[in-house]
Amino acid sequence: MTRNVPCYCARIDQPVCRPGWHRAFAKHNAMTKNVSMGPAQRTIQQAWNAYHANKYADALKLARAAKRIAGTLPEPYYLESLCLSGLHHSEEAKRLAEAGMKRFPNHPGFLGLVGALEVALENYTAGIPLLQRSLELQPGSAHLWQVLGTAMFYTGDYFEARLAGEKAASLLPNDPVAVGNYASALRESGSTIEAIPVFRRACALDPLQRVNRSNLLFSLLYDETIGAEELRREATDWARTLARTPVEAPALRASEGERIRIGILSNDLRRHACAYFLIPLIANLDRTRFEVHLFSLSNVNDNITKKIRVYAEGFHDLYKMSEAEVVKAVRAQRCDVMVDLGGYTGASPLTYMVHRLAPKQLTWLGYPGTTGMEQIEYRVTDWTADPEGFDHNYTEKLLRAPVFSAYHPIVTNPLKIYDPRFRVQPTPALNNGYITFGSCNTIAKLGPKTMRLWSAVLARCPNARMLVEATGCDRDNVREMLYERMEAHGIDTSRVELINRDGAAQYVTYHRIDIALDTAPVTGGTTTCDAIWMGVPVVTFSGDTFHQRVSAPFLHAAGLDDLICDTEERYVDVACALAADVQQLNEIRMSIRPRAEQSEMFDAQRFASWFEDQLTEICSETKPIPARTEPRRSGLFFAGAWYPAEDLVMSVAAHIHLKEWVPLLNVLENLTSTWYRNWVVAYGLAEFKYHNGEADAAIDLLVEAIGMRPYALPLYRKLALWLDELELDKSALAQLLDEQFGLALDVLEASPPPTVFEVIGIEVATQGAPEAAAEEVAA
Repeated sequence: MTRNVPCYCARIDQPVCRPGWHRAFAKHNAMTKNVSMGPAQRTIQQAWNAYHANKYADALKLARAAKRIAGTLPEPYYLESLCLSGLHHSEEAKRLAEAGMKRFPNHPGFLGLVGALEVALENYTAGIPLLQRSLELQPGSAHLWQVLGTAMFYTGDYFEARLAGEKAASLLPNDPVAVGNYASALRESGSTIEAIPVFRRACALDPLQRVNRSNLLFSLLYDETIGAEELRREATDWARTLARTPVEAPALRASEGERIRIGILSNDLRRHACAYFLIPLIANLDRTRFEVHLFSLSNVNDNITKKIRVYAEGFHDLYKMSEAEVVKAVRAQRCDVMVDLGGYTGASPLTYMVHRLAPKQLTWLGYPGTTGMEQIEYRVTDWTADPEGFDHNYTEKLLRAPVFSAYHPIVTNPLKIYDPRFRVQPTPALNNGYITFGSCNTIAKLGPKTMRLWSAVLARCPNARMLVEATGCDRDNVREMLYERMEAHGIDTSRVELINRDGAAQYVTYHRIDIALDTAPVTGGTTTCDAIWMGVPVVTFSGDTFHQRVSAPFLHAAGLDDLICDTEERYVDVACALAADVQQLNEIRMSIRPRAEQSEMFDAQRFASWFEDQLTEICSETKPIPARTEPRRSGLFFAGAWYPAEDLVMSVAAHIHLKEWVPLLNVLENLTSTWYRNWVVAYGLAEFKYHNGEADAAIDLLVEAIGMRPYALPLYRKLALWLDELELDKSALAQLLDEQFGLALDVLEASPPPTVFEVIGIEVATQGAPEAAAEEVAA
């Protein structure tokens, strides 16, 4: 899973069924001596002519006619499958191609076609061996090398993707797609600096090719010698180039009614780093004043996509639409403000936003730099990532929040964040006897500056070890590549452990790391937030552009300003100073999560309120917006309805009182989107665990709730009651009561057991009838 804050996933275009593969068939048929094949050959040639003219339906009819005339030739079967693929009937095309492969075994064309169709259907592991077999028979097929590189790239085997891309580019040196794909594989395998001139060559071959130019702009961020002025100049030049191609579309119109309609355009509404920050925002926006429409440029629809969708009034699929169709479809929704969530990465939203999709447009989260686009008026940031004096780095006006986004960790189920496996554990050096530095960033970030910093730290800490988690580290060729790079920078690789990224172990890997060493010049983002949540201090190098400072706002929010370093020397000094005192390191570790959770870093409601205020001011220029007459209400939008927070809390109490556990869990899961690790959620989950046979877990959760709300005596009374029922020792509770309140345990136990309403602090209106009140609320 991609975990850096911006969507840094390079795109490799997929030339799945490109013309030219028929040469193998042509050679095969030229050797056929059957003179009766003349009419069939003419029909086949007509089919190819239609295919090359992109007349796939006509070509399909001709291919089927040729098959009826000459059923012993492979080429009509191949053409039929190829045309179906061109008509986007990939499943049917694959079935026919597989039948052709059985009828004509080991024919390179069918092997390659089936392999390519498997890749088109994202069945990479099935497609790769077929492509490799086909290439053994026809090693000069540049397009098959391209498809193989695509498959390798998306399975995380960047080293093999690089080799395949290099082969394709050597066979097609003037093809901008082949050259650009090779550059993408170079970058993702960590050779980002080497990729930049290759991207420039691809852009020179086709100056209007969107993906290559976006990838070039993104890759420039990795070159430590390129400053903000050059980055702005490059972005502005490309933005002006994009604007030169007009698109016809309906006139811009603001939405009707008093609410502000927010549009969010992205290629990453899926399991992606953006989700950690997007969900907390859109779930908390006040729906009495705002509505949210999501516009997706991707065909991915995973479980995170489904989760994101429930927090929006509308979800619009734009995948495979043309540029003009996207602009027309989005403008038709009449959004008042459009938010770019991708910048110059992947299927860039900016390609469409250059034509202005809403009266007001802003960029947030997806790209750590300026768009250079005059059609994007605003950029969301903060005073730590973009301190005073940074405004000239951007063409946009900067909107500075307390922190540029609020973060919530994503696990398989929102309530899993309370599981013991995700609790902060003591620093591993206490047991290991040595310090383990660590990094969980992508290989693309492990460039020269990162290696230089790590080498200096490890040289100063000769007994320390290094743990690197990254996609692809389970492959020998990727491991060898990384070890060679480390050795070139003087790192003793016998002290380095490489492990593959595993989504199931995303957070627990940090239990093995004492100190995280950030990457540079492009720093971590989501990975930094993950580390902070798990209690791991992160040492970061903070430069003079946003992409060199993404980690800094989160460290600042967590009270870890001393770990934000402005020189390489200080980076090394700080890392080594932390490593020198294990006891102090452990104290820091155990304090990080509580500090962070009480800060703006986790305060989604505060960030949403700030965001609302900014949009209200911005959009008031283009439509009348009534002034807010009442204080902002805390609540949650879910599945088309807005629920005030007080109603949700009452619902929790009612479901517990009635022992309605499934509805309770549903409410608690939704509450975690607005009240991250709130004491009400911990208490509600404790009640569920206790009444469903998980007493030990229930006690732990109740203690956690007390820690979040230390002055609520009904919680202590509930704990005493459960400890009695389980015949467990209460001495720790007695000591806590004495320290917190100066209260003896027997005085507390003299009070009657509290109702769930009393624990949560709700006055039941129906006096003496909590059952009636609970049933009314639950209904």
